[in-house]
Amino acid sequence: MERLSALKNQLIIIAAALGWAFIADPLISRLALAYAPAHRDLFRSLNYLIVILLVSLILYRRISRQATEVRQTRDDYRRLFDEVPVPMFIFDSRDFRFLAVNSAATVQYGYSQAEFLQLKITDIRPPEEVPAFLAAVGQVPDRYADAGRWLHRKKNGETFFVRIFSHHTVFEGLPAKQTLVIDIDQKVRTETALAEKSAELENMLDSITDGFYALNSRWEVTYINKAAEKTLCCTKGDILGKNLWDFFPNSRDGRFYAEYERAMNERISVQFEGYYAPLGVWGSMSVYPTKEGIAVYFVDITEQKKIQEKIYNDGQNLRAIINNTRDLIWSVDLQSRIITGNQAFWTRVKELTGKGEEEVSNADFVQERVAVFFESYERAFKGEAFSLVRQRELDGRQVFEELSFNPIRDIHQSVIGVNCFLRDITDAQQYLHQIEEQNKRLREIAWIQSHRVRAPVASILGLAQLCDPNDSPNAEIIPMLKKSAEDLDRVIMEITALTQDLDKPGSVSL
Repeated sequence: MERLSALKNQLIIIAAALGWAFIADPLISRLALAYAPAHRDLFRSLNYLIVILLVSLILYRRISRQATEVRQTRDDYRRLFDEVPVPMFIFDSRDFRFLAVNSAATVQYGYSQAEFLQLKITDIRPPEEVPAFLAAVGQVPDRYADAGRWLHRKKNGETFFVRIFSHHTVFEGLPAKQTLVIDIDQKVRTETALAEKSAELENMLDSITDGFYALNSRWEVTYINKAAEKTLCCTKGDILGKNLWDFFPNSRDGRFYAEYERAMNERISVQFEGYYAPLGVWGSMSVYPTKEGIAVYFVDITEQKKIQEKIYNDGQNLRAIINNTRDLIWSVDLQSRIITGNQAFWTRVKELTGKGEEEVSNADFVQERVAVFFESYERAFKGEAFSLVRQRELDGRQVFEELSFNPIRDIHQSVIGVNCFLRDITDAQQYLHQIEEQNKRLREIAWIQSHRVRAPVASILGLAQLCDPNDSPNAEIIPMLKKSAEDLDRVIMEITALTQDLDKPGSVSL
């Protein structure tokens, strides 16, 4: 537009000059004829002088106006440069001297205008940054360019991060570079702090022994810690950015997908236990909604499940063992409340109270009948293990029962209950009674043999001693009779000795 305006002014001047030339010559000729023909050349010279003066005046005014406009434009540009609220400076491309700086730069760096113009661009950088600057400055293109992030230094030595935008220019006839400086120190330090916190959080999540991973709304894994990598048999490089259900396709068939989707859509926390068969892993899962999706925290409870399964199987085996007897087995806590019992015990309870395992209480028993148990519990609570035999009448017959009480101790050896055992020993007692009766009769027989039978034998032996074999017609019979009597006496003595052993401890008779 300025060029068109200048061309228009020039055309106007030329047109005016040509117009005056066509008008002035005939006018001068008429004036010369009318007033002074001899002064025609003088009139022409005056005409030329007038034309030159008019043109010069017009040109002067135009040049003066343009000079004023140039000064105003330069001042505007200078003011625009100086008043830009971000630091700007121009430096010589050859020796890096500052050629101009704006007010924002003086405020930012702490140098005055005069101080700045005594410095080089390298003086506002830490020494360790200068080699990188020298290597990079030659690669900056002539056009506008983003020179990236740098570390600058203020007059007081304080450093701060900046973003540099630069382009080539000419300043007062010198090749230069104009630079715009954006203070990004707070942003960089905030990002650094966030990165440190993020690294700290990641390190903390990696240090825990339980698994953790995060999913976005597209079910893509955005984070996974080391414990989860180990449990799920994968690495960050394998799974980050991948769709969880595509990576573990079989997980859609269990509770995982349904519970995760519920947490994602309803924005609620869910807890559940799940089993992933391909890996043979049990997990106690806690799923929480996040801004981007969900976060999953899980504990590998595979070993715990195996222990629970073993405990259950051991319990089933123990239950099968204790139920495979007609003896009563049960246990009570420190309040004498029944904890557990075998099938024979609960059958007896049903017979006595009419109530089942879930209904019965101590109040349902006839207190006189169970007094012996409560007394025995108290003894066992004190740490004593003992047995006793009780005799009672049941359905018109005498019944003998052996009761055993053994304290139950915890890991600290404190008594926490009592295990009880009741066995019907009536048959054994009757058998022992029969043996005692047999032993009594045997002792009576032995007494008879040792006293009533042995007396005639002794008499026979005495008479045999009185007989003279030489005077008797049966002389050959007397020695034989004597020997038989002695043999019979020896047998009677052996029987007597055996019957005497019946009264010794540990002896058994049939």
